[in-house]
Order: sequence, then structure tokens, then C-alpha cells
Amino acid sequence: MKLFKQIDLTIGKPWKVIIYLAIPILLSQILGNAFSLINALVLKTTVGGDSVTAINSTGSISSVLFQFAYGCSGGFAILISSFYGKKDTLNLRRSFYNAIYLCLFIGIFITVLGLFVYKDLLLLLNVDERYLNKASDYYFIILLSFVFLLLANFLGNALRAIGDSAAPLFISLTSTLVNVCFAFLFSGVIKLDTKGVALATLLANITNIVISFIYIFKKYDYFSLKGKVVKINKTYCFSMLKLGVPLGLQWSILFIGTFFQARTINGFGNGLATKAVSCYSPIESYLCMPLSAIANALLSYVAQNYGNGNFSRIKEGVKQALLIDIISWVAILILGAIITPYAPYIFMPKDEINDVINGPFIKYYCYTYLKIVIPCILFQGLLTISRSILQGYQKTLIPFLSGVGELVARICICAFLPSLINPSNPISDESYVGVCFSTPMAWFVSVIIMGISAIYFLRKNNRIKLK
Repeated sequence: MKLFKQIDLTIGKPWKVIIYLAIPILLSQILGNAFSLINALVLKTTVGGDSVTAINSTGSISSVLFQFAYGCSGGFAILISSFYGKKDTLNLRRSFYNAIYLCLFIGIFITVLGLFVYKDLLLLLNVDERYLNKASDYYFIILLSFVFLLLANFLGNALRAIGDSAAPLFISLTSTLVNVCFAFLFSGVIKLDTKGVALATLLANITNIVISFIYIFKKYDYFSLKGKVVKINKTYCFSMLKLGVPLGLQWSILFIGTFFQARTINGFGNGLATKAVSCYSPIESYLCMPLSAIANALLSYVAQNYGNGNFSRIKEGVKQALLIDIISWVAILILGAIITPYAPYIFMPKDEINDVINGPFIKYYCYTYLKIVIPCILFQGLLTISRSILQGYQKTLIPFLSGVGELVARICICAFLPSLINPSNPISDESYVGVCFSTPMAWFVSVIIMGISAIYFLRKNNRIKLK
């Protein structure tokens, strides 16, 4: 298969086309996630550990925004993928432009709303006072850039929906390089601290959008501006909102749970557990990415074959994706065991980790979380595959309800398990173990809800032979 060539997911060996689509998605995710990682490493080298902790302390509420954008744009792209599977280029074009209109509207609305409440959210998150101003400066600019983030996410998802995952990868690489350069310029040279890395992220997203539009308009005639102007269509908008908003809300609900988890963790160790989050959160995120990439590729695979009416091929692809997931999980276990001892040193200044008083506590909080969560990452892989099946079948209510279940599970574990472990001191070091179990338990609940539903729809629609 040639680079930048579209992949028709309705033909060929399922495992082969899924992997071919998943690899560029994985690399794009790594580069996309690199924005926050680059910001942290730049601040670590130019300013210090407090600035790193400040931007990471906004991680849970930033994730609510980012995941809403990812869920919405992914939902909009499902319709595009379905029309591509049907080879219906007219409706493909109409859905593309109406999705852009929706991205602009939703992005501006969320930005305006966020500017009114973001300071209260930081206080609700229980962010330590010494990090509050820097966290506020960072998040203010991130809010202003949300509409660009949403649009960049959609354009990448739209390309993947039509089987082009290589172009989003190279566009992400370019925008990541832009982010690196401007992060060092604004924070290292101009000394804008957390404001600088946020501005770098904003410029990187704008770069992503510009390059994406140029590429799309030049390569794909059915998206070109040369054709008739596509007006806002209520039917298309309603169809995409029906797919996108529940998925966006589902992802946001999931991260409301992490918001509660982060607030609980911030109460441990007089702020030292918060520093540990800066170390283990990026590790967890990166280790989950291979399974997430497989699920994203499977989503396009299911959606295209759903549009083409080939349900037996969907079932075959799901079986092969599950096998790929299990193999990837074994590799993740090995990699996680190697990386875990070094995690604190990667993201925090060495003198803080080697401090005889605070260092052992930071390492304890970091190592404990990773040792509990990494073996359970398979649950996360199973739930993302189940979610992709349901999304591809355009069943958005079940993933939304699953998100609610995951939220309730995470909150209940955080609220009650630490007290059950040590009733006299629910914020003791041993009680911290209870908070760590909230993540795998939330995944497990979601797997049960979505897994059963996904199996039901796969069996119900298994009626057309594999090509």
C-alpha cells in the first residue's frame, strides 16, 4: 500500500487494513499528545517543576474539553465514513461542510462558556495556591484555542474516515514541530512561563488546520471549494449532532470522573501526590495509545462496512482486532515494567526526586498507581473496541450510558474505598491504593455495559458473507 493512498476498508484482509490504518493513527496520537508532554518538558528545563505541576493540575478539566472535542468530531466523522462506504460522494461533501459549521458553532459556544467558569473549576479542583495563577494563565489561553482544537480534530478524523490516516500523521508531525519551536521561544526566551506553552499550542493547532484544508481541497475533488457552496442543512446537522454530541458528552463524562479522582488525589501527601500525577499521567496515556489506535481504526472499518451493508466482514474484523489488542497488551506490560522506575525522573527535576524528604513520597505515589493500572490496561482496550463497534453501528446511547456507569464507578471508588482501607485516616499512604483502583474499576464497569451490547449487535446483524 502506497503512502497517502486511501484505504477502502470494505475489501482486503481485515487485520491487514486495520493495522495499516492504525499505525499512522497511533503515531498521530503520540504527536498530538506530545503537545502537553512538550509543554511539560519545556517548562521543566526553562522554568522549573512548579510550572509543570501547574499545567498538569489542569489536566482533568482540560481533558473534559479535549475529549468533548474528540468525541464530537469523531461522531461527525462516522457519518462521513458511512457515506464513503456507500460511495455516495454527494452526501459525503454535504456532511463534511455541515460538520465544519457545527465545529465552529460548538467551539465558540464552549469557549465563551468556559471563560465564565474556568476559575471556579480550578478552585473546585482543589489546586494548590502556589500553582493557581500559573494554571489559570495556561487554561485561559487553552480555552481561547478550543475552536481550533475542535476543527483540527475533525479534519483529522474526516481524513481517517475515508481511509487516509497517513496525511493526518504528517500534519501532526508538522504542527508538533511548530509547538516545540514556539514553546521554547515563548517560555525559554521571552519568559512567558505557562502562557508561552499555551500560545505555542494555539499556533500549532492553527498550523494543523491550514495544512489540513490545503491538503483536503487539493486531493479530494468531492471536498473542493470549486463546487457549489454547501449551505447549512438542518437534516445533516441534526444527524451529526445525534452522533457527535452524545459521544462528546460521553467522553466529557468520563473525564468528569477523572476530575473527581484528581481532586481526591490532590488531598494526599500535602501536594506531593499532585506532583506524582505529573509523572504517571503521561505514562498511562502513552501506554493506552496502541489499544486506542486499534479501536479508532476499527471504528472507520466498522462504519465503512456498515454503510456497505457487510456485517459478516465487520464480525471478522472485530475478532482479528481483539487478537491484535491482546498481543499489544502483552507488549505494553513489558514496556510498562521497564519504564515505571524511571517515570518520576522523566517529568520532574532530578533534585526534587532525589530530595530525602519529599522524593520518596513522590516515587511511592507514582509507582503505586502505575503498578496497579498498567496490568489492567487490557480492560481499556476491550472497552474502546466495544465502543467503536457501537459507534460504527451508529448506536450512541449505549456508549453514553456506559460513560455514566464509568463515572459513577470512579466516583464511588474514590469516595469510599480509601475510607474502607483506613477508616481513621482516609488520606493515608495505604488509603491512596484505593484511589488508584478507581481507574481499572471504571474501565471494568464500562466493558461489561458496552461489551454485552456490542456482542448483541454483532450477532443480530451477522447475515452477509465475508468478501
